[in-house]
Amino acid sequence: MQTATIYQQRIDDFTRQLSQTDNRLKLLSLARLLLFAGILFFGVQYFLHDFQATWLLICFVLIAGFVRSLVLYQRSKDHQALLQALLTLNQKELRVVTDHVADFEDGEEFINDQHDYTGDLDVFGRSSLFQYLNRTGTLTGKHFLAGWLQKPLQSSAEIKAMQDAVRRLSGSIEFRQLYAAHARLAKESQDDVKEIRLWKEAPLEFLHRKTLRIAAYVAPALVIAGIGFYIYSGNYVPMLLCMFVNWMILLGNVKKVNAQHQLLSNKEQLLKKFAVLLRMIRQEDWKGSAWLEARQQTAAEADKSLHKLAAISNMLDQRLNLLVGLVLNSIVLYEIHCIFRLERWKSEHRLDVEEWLEVIARVETANSLATFAFNHPGYTYPEISERPGVSGKAVGHPLIPEGECVVNDCSIGDGEQFHIITGSNMSGKSTFLRSVGVNWLLAMAGAPVCAESFTCSPLRIMTSMRIKDSIARHTSYFQAELLRLQHIIQVLKSGQQVFIILDEILKGTNSEDKLSGSRELIRHFLQYRCLGMIATHDLELGGLEQEYPQQIRNYCFESSLDNGRLHFDYRMRPGVARNKNATFLMKQMEII
Repeated sequence: MQTATIYQQRIDDFTRQLSQTDNRLKLLSLARLLLFAGILFFGVQYFLHDFQATWLLICFVLIAGFVRSLVLYQRSKDHQALLQALLTLNQKELRVVTDHVADFEDGEEFINDQHDYTGDLDVFGRSSLFQYLNRTGTLTGKHFLAGWLQKPLQSSAEIKAMQDAVRRLSGSIEFRQLYAAHARLAKESQDDVKEIRLWKEAPLEFLHRKTLRIAAYVAPALVIAGIGFYIYSGNYVPMLLCMFVNWMILLGNVKKVNAQHQLLSNKEQLLKKFAVLLRMIRQEDWKGSAWLEARQQTAAEADKSLHKLAAISNMLDQRLNLLVGLVLNSIVLYEIHCIFRLERWKSEHRLDVEEWLEVIARVETANSLATFAFNHPGYTYPEISERPGVSGKAVGHPLIPEGECVVNDCSIGDGEQFHIITGSNMSGKSTFLRSVGVNWLLAMAGAPVCAESFTCSPLRIMTSMRIKDSIARHTSYFQAELLRLQHIIQVLKSGQQVFIILDEILKGTNSEDKLSGSRELIRHFLQYRCLGMIATHDLELGGLEQEYPQQIRNYCFESSLDNGRLHFDYRMRPGVARNKNATFLMKQMEII
């Protein structure tokens, strides 16, 4: 079944379920109204008929029904929100596979022109690789996916394990979409996880105070005894004295209680959603996928613990309720007991929280890659080799729609270090470089790639393609390019294996100086453990192939004139380009 058909069927199904849920909510609203009216009616009858127990019993039955209707209504509202999230997700996925438009968060905040490659390879921002991959719902997952693309895996074993997980997840559309929908409904704000981390790292303020623990039970017992004495004798003085002691205890600790409550207030919904995500991981059958089984082991029983923390957090939130804050605090030191429960939870699980959050984020990342794989069934999982290099057949750019994408073969390694790629303007040189770079990045992330076959080794990718000057940093274009090249050389000197992508280097100087500098730079690269592709208009650089026949190969992209119109086939060929088109294009556009 085609991917678009699957999404359309799911859209139809969720639309139908939403309609049913809307009708159910309307019936429950009507039921609540009728039950409330019934409670009022039979309550009046109870007073009008000399307090007969029958009327009161009917009132209690109706009150129980009213409470039950409230519970069912909230459950239906939660189910409605989940269905709406699933419907929206499938509508977006349908646009991805039919119109090649991704309406997901684009990771603009992660744009960094100083990064080794993300700016040049369109990893973040509008219509970026991140936007097409991103199916995270939590901010934690979003940051983890961004980090995954900024620093991909460098171990063959880890990449293969991730590939297995992505394969497994890609076939589990129900799990993937439910996981993504619940993550989205967590509605994690910028400070939520930061505040949870601050709370768990803070020292225990109450748990080890034995005197306070004893007082937390003795003082309420005395208040209850005072209430009993008041009922029996009518003397309320002992009761008030005991309540006064309770309030002295509360006031003596209110600052520390407020500090913890401030960090955990309104976290119940988020913690519950985190617990749901961990429960989904725990309950799914992941046998055969070592990567997913490892995440499952970490998630074991984590959902129950987080549900418990959510419940305690909600209980502490109730201290702001007038009834709880005044009555229960006066009698049983309510918020002191809440704090003791919080700190007991912290002492047991503070070391686990970070692992649980990482599991959620890691599975969100794998989920994003798996959805990408599902949406592109024609893509292939690359073979990961220990031998430095890349070899690809029919390699295309994953951000170009399939009907418009022109593919090319590539192969570098086994002694070859650099390809010098020449060609006229707009002939496809830069797109090809990005195609190789992006697919290599996807391969190291554990995702399938846009190619018929693809073999590569894990290494560090470094590019220099879209250099920008910076007024803020007081750097000219040429200086910025030199700083980028200097950074590449420094990394090479450290002994790291690097794949270098350069596009029209040293543009900021005159042609003679540019040619001379480019030659010397390439010769310098050959001394290090690196591979690379360099696109250039300097046809004279092609002479380096004769100078280094075992290490350098020339390739080109050509254009041709057909009935007075310029034609590009975007196919890469061996050799040095011969055709030029700048003057023709300027004349065609009536510039000259």
